[in-house]
Order: sequence, then C-alpha cells, then structure tokens
Amino acid sequence: MRGRLREERGQATVEFALVLPLLLLCAALLLHLGAALVVQLQLEHAAREGARAAAVEPERAAGAASAAVAQSVDRPTSVATQLGAEFVTVRIETQLALLPLLGAGGSRTLEADATMRREDLING
Repeated sequence: MRGRLREERGQATVEFALVLPLLLLCAALLLHLGAALVVQLQLEHAAREGARAAAVEPERAAGAASAAVAQSVDRPTSVATQLGAEFVTVRIETQLALLPLLGAGGSRTLEADATMRREDLING
C-alpha cells in the first residue's frame, strides 16, 4: 500500500499543469467575448444617438450623425446616413481584432443601425 501512495505523489500537480492552459484559454475567450459585447452595445447606442441627431436636423443629417457617433464611440468607425422621405437611418461599422491577447490575427466587423422618424415632418 505504501508503494502505491509513493507512485501517486505529485499526480494532482501534473494534472493541474495539464489543465491550466485550457483554463487560461477559456478565461481569455470569455474576456474577449465580454469586450466584444461592450463594443457592440456602444455601437448600438451611438447609432441611436446618430439617428436622433440626424432626425432633428435632417438638412445636415450626415454631419449631425457623424458628430453624435464620434462623441459616443472611442474607436474608428464608418458612418453611413440614409435620409428617406419619412425616416432617417444611420449605420455604423467598426473593426474588432480577434483575440489580440493571444496574438491571433484577423478582425471582425461589428455593425449597428438605427432608424428614426424625421422630426421636421412631425413638427411641421
């Protein structure tokens, strides 16, 4: 019995050393997913702000939307404004690096859009 215990000594340490990289990878993936969700929420908020600004001032919709988006998002974005007869739509896009902590290359495009009724049609 004593010989068997000596053979198993350190087994938990070896198992932990084998599992630790997988646990760290899972933690890094969860952190990255959380960061991507935060960026997506910022984009959606910025799209709403941009659409609101463009709906209030449709004569300068593109400038108002771009200014509102720039105040809400702290990363480079592309802003497209579509002024329709009744509605204003703002679509924004940005690039998100995939797993920058792990050194993996590539990126993913995150996008959001918002549509609002033109205020000049409601008030006038």
